[in-house]
Amino acid sequence: MKRFALLLVLVFLSNPALRAAKPEVEYDSEKSTHELMRFSGNIHMFNTIFPQEKVFLEFDNTAYFQGETIWFKAFVRHASTLKQAPSKVLYVDFIGPNGLVISQQKLKVIGGQADGAIPLLDAATAQARQYRGVTNYPSGFYEIRAYTQNMLDFNRDAIFTRVIPVYTKPKHEGEYEKSQVVPLKDQIQTIMGVRQDAQGEDRNINLAFYPEGGDLIEGLPCNVAFKATDKNGLPIGGYVISDSDTIPALHDGMGSFTIIPAGSRTVRFVTDEGKSRRFSLPGSVKSGYSMIASATSDTLYTVSLRHTADLSRQHIGMAVTCRGDLVDFLEINDCPADTVLNIDCSGWPLGVCRMTFYNDRGRILASRSLFHNNSNFRSPTITLFTDSLSRVPFSKEVLSLQLTDKDGNPIRNRFCLSVRDADDYGTGLSDNLMTNLLLSSDLKGYIHDPAWYLEQNDDEHRTALNLLTLVQGWERYEWKTMTGLEYFSEKHRIEDSLTMNGWVLSYAKREPVSDISVVASVMPDDRKRFESFEYVTDTTGYFGFDLSDFYGKAKMDINLLAKKRNGKMKYQTKTRIRFERSDKPESKPYLMEEIDLTRNKRRAVEKKTEDTDDGLPLVIREDLGIVLDDVDIEEERRFVDYDTFTSLDAEKDTEMEMDMGEYSTDVRGYMLEKGVILEDSAVIQLHFYVHNQQKLLTLKPFDNPTSIDMMDVKSILIYDDPVKFGDLTELAPLEVKYHRDRGDMEWLLDLWTNPDRRIYLIDIQIKNDSELSTYRDIRNLSHRTTTIDGFSVPVQYYAPQYPEGPVPGDIDVRRTVYWNPNVITDNEGRARVEFYNNSYSQRYTISGTGITASGIPYILREDW
Repeated sequence: MKRFALLLVLVFLSNPALRAAKPEVEYDSEKSTHELMRFSGNIHMFNTIFPQEKVFLEFDNTAYFQGETIWFKAFVRHASTLKQAPSKVLYVDFIGPNGLVISQQKLKVIGGQADGAIPLLDAATAQARQYRGVTNYPSGFYEIRAYTQNMLDFNRDAIFTRVIPVYTKPKHEGEYEKSQVVPLKDQIQTIMGVRQDAQGEDRNINLAFYPEGGDLIEGLPCNVAFKATDKNGLPIGGYVISDSDTIPALHDGMGSFTIIPAGSRTVRFVTDEGKSRRFSLPGSVKSGYSMIASATSDTLYTVSLRHTADLSRQHIGMAVTCRGDLVDFLEINDCPADTVLNIDCSGWPLGVCRMTFYNDRGRILASRSLFHNNSNFRSPTITLFTDSLSRVPFSKEVLSLQLTDKDGNPIRNRFCLSVRDADDYGTGLSDNLMTNLLLSSDLKGYIHDPAWYLEQNDDEHRTALNLLTLVQGWERYEWKTMTGLEYFSEKHRIEDSLTMNGWVLSYAKREPVSDISVVASVMPDDRKRFESFEYVTDTTGYFGFDLSDFYGKAKMDINLLAKKRNGKMKYQTKTRIRFERSDKPESKPYLMEEIDLTRNKRRAVEKKTEDTDDGLPLVIREDLGIVLDDVDIEEERRFVDYDTFTSLDAEKDTEMEMDMGEYSTDVRGYMLEKGVILEDSAVIQLHFYVHNQQKLLTLKPFDNPTSIDMMDVKSILIYDDPVKFGDLTELAPLEVKYHRDRGDMEWLLDLWTNPDRRIYLIDIQIKNDSELSTYRDIRNLSHRTTTIDGFSVPVQYYAPQYPEGPVPGDIDVRRTVYWNPNVITDNEGRARVEFYNNSYSQRYTISGTGITASGIPYILREDW
């Protein structure tokens, strides 16, 4: 694995992109140390050795309903150049409302792109499917995140994530406007009444301050940006009153004012509705630099740089980075107390840049993010020809498209295309490939309507962009790491194929162990080939295997060996294996803006009569009650529905635990981790049903079901409601047969005489005979037999066709009527697609997304 320490770059200034901008002050170049050059040069070198990556997913729709399929196209790009990334494996996690990963896909990245699908169907475990088949995932807010292994080496906030609302399935086909989203009660904040104190202070107004450059410096003019939000974190309009000045919030609660800090200061924020609250400014420091930067034009930045008297005659440097790479460098000798720099930025790339002033020890003196615009930038254009677009139910629709560059020349390229019903049930999120790659992926936190900022390059939008980069400025590309001030060691290598990586650690202290031979074999489930590998660990204990491409799953057997004094190899037993796949991003809490469904554009719901009015809001809050699905009762119902259970994929959970290099637990420990009460009481009486329990008796001592090691468990069902003891005849037939074969009349008599007694059933499915582990397998952390995932099997979008017209009675309520992740234009830049309309859409939203080989994104979004 690669490492990075402080490097000396002597040829740094030979790079024409790293010219020195001319300030209005004179400085003696002979006094320049190459300490300043070294720090800036290290940034360029770091980015070359450790290229960072970005991922964006384009979806076919903005929201989904139970039982639908989420179709998506992935763009995997080099963060600096926006060209295709070196990684060839993309991970896409589907996360449930409870924050747990439901599924993970591995996609093969070709030419920096990949595509996939996530069915909103709960296949769960084989044990669950036996009882209830495949069911819909419940309504709620789900998260989809996407990343490469390379991205896990850096700030986890850079991972792509999107919150997707999943509505309840309509009671009647096509009645989407009557559906709701039912989130878990811990996914939505409790709505409180407005709290005000005796002086009329509104405690639900929040105001955050962001001094430009980093700190308020006593005695120096400082620019302070602010952002006003409500109790839910949503922006609010209003103005700041500072002394006698009134400063309005110009866009989404953001504004700025200039002050000279002296002691403690307060300002008052007044909302557009007249509510107000007083806030204290951040504390100031007595020594430091203040900066105020502004774009005089698209080619010139003016920076006012001031410092306190104790910092006179300092030799400082300025580094400008864009997407992690160095784009400009400047030295200032004997920096005056009041310096004005006019910086030519015509050579900077379009996008978020970071301007950092630092001293010869690498310490940051002042720093801020800014958005560099470029009036010469024009992305390619997709022209849409809609002459053959009728929007008649079941009709054949034809779209012709042409892709041209900024000069009107045709481009041969591929892009994804979605045609969907114009009703929008999403959250109003407007992020797209262009705004994500150029703006939102380099700024911290959620940005409301990021596409608005790039709509025009006028004073209003430039001012808003300047405020946005001040209040959400964030150094995704860490200064100390890139300059070599902090040691960096690559933990996750770039995957140019399927891999299986990990570390060998000492048994007790979990420290890296070198010179261990890791011997492994892999057999895909299709059994078409067998591969074997050997790797000797380095000083970090690392091992890694490059696997041949395969789809589906494979079995891997892995052993650790070390050389004895006599030169022979022996199996290790005092070490443990930790797999890289156990290192996963943590689930994030949802922001209110991400689950705000009030901004979507959907059909107005017809006025309801007294007979049809269900009084349900758009979002149902479970903390205020329980919403039950609508059902049509056609026969007498039993006390318990056999599909009302929680299904636990115990095998997968145990694999994840062992991937960490830990022992597997037993059923008791596992259930406690899941929050299940395991003690009988007057109210709760537990009954464990273990499939083929007698097989375990022949392998190891068996006291009770809770002592079964989780390595032997396939899955567990926990019934949500108590069942009748007499129902065990149907729910646990093997157990009834087991007691009958043993002649256990006491147990059978209890079953016959107390059939109506209520019990909570916990159904434990044991693995097949060949999969059951021995005691040695359980205790040996230096050996693993495990399942590994290959690439996810590709799924092709399918839509019905009506070449002869619909059959009477046909109903087609698809909301996405066409999806193609790879529309390919010819040498003339033209493409033609055909599809059939559903039975109700009269308006379409047509969207397309692509990126050129040189890294220029382009988008299409039109309503017809």
